[in-house]
Amino acid sequence: MNRHPAGAALLAASLLVSACASSPQPPQAMEGQRFGLMTSLPIYRAPQASVADALRSGAGQDETRHWLRAELEAANTLAPIDLLDRASLAQTDILLLIQPHALTPTEYVALDEWVRGGGQVFLVADPMLSGEPRFALGDPRNPQAIALTGPIHARWGLQLVADEGGRGPQGHGAHAHGKDGDGAEQAMPAGSDGVPVILGGTFEKRPAAGGDPADCELHYEGLLAVCTIGAGRAVLMADATIFESERETGEGAGIFWSLLGMLGDATAD
Repeated sequence: MNRHPAGAALLAASLLVSACASSPQPPQAMEGQRFGLMTSLPIYRAPQASVADALRSGAGQDETRHWLRAELEAANTLAPIDLLDRASLAQTDILLLIQPHALTPTEYVALDEWVRGGGQVFLVADPMLSGEPRFALGDPRNPQAIALTGPIHARWGLQLVADEGGRGPQGHGAHAHGKDGDGAEQAMPAGSDGVPVILGGTFEKRPAAGGDPADCELHYEGLLAVCTIGAGRAVLMADATIFESERETGEGAGIFWSLLGMLGDATAD
């Protein structure tokens, strides 16, 4: 067991970013970390329409795993989290908060306190998912279509802005992200690989909503925010396309590790 998991994760992330900056080689995956995952997307397991579907899925579980789960479980542990509290976060080195369902005020407090105490979180908030829901509209098994993590953005001095035909920090961010309303996937040149984006959003800075403010920097015209929050770190991304769509494990992994490496680097741009 790693006696100082948060410090080890930060060191690994810093080394990862340094390697990316000095070499064209793809980023190296982290090892031995305890990842916690809270998401409405079918990353850890896919919701089934029937018992028969569930049995068929169980028979071929290894073949049907989402690429992110397969990548993380190759050399780390990955635990799904249904409730953010001190107990669940104490067992987590790096939290992946990817388009979750609505959190309670108590969960937001627990998350903020954990990060300020040295926790690390990669938060994905897409203002509108682009994929077609598998189940009927309103079915709770569908992913959360609209990001509902606004309270924690506000707590850290950020606001998520949806694409409105060119709205962005520089007045052209939406088009620069390839989010021009046609629904086509385009690559935003972030990290060592292009990040796929479909109709995502941008983050803008705002006065923090109460308490000690976070120190956040915007990158790639607001697609990413990299924040130092007390003793902890957060990377926030305003688009979930890479996690929403089906991809080969190798294709998504390099992008994911590049993004996660920004937890150890405040100057990603």
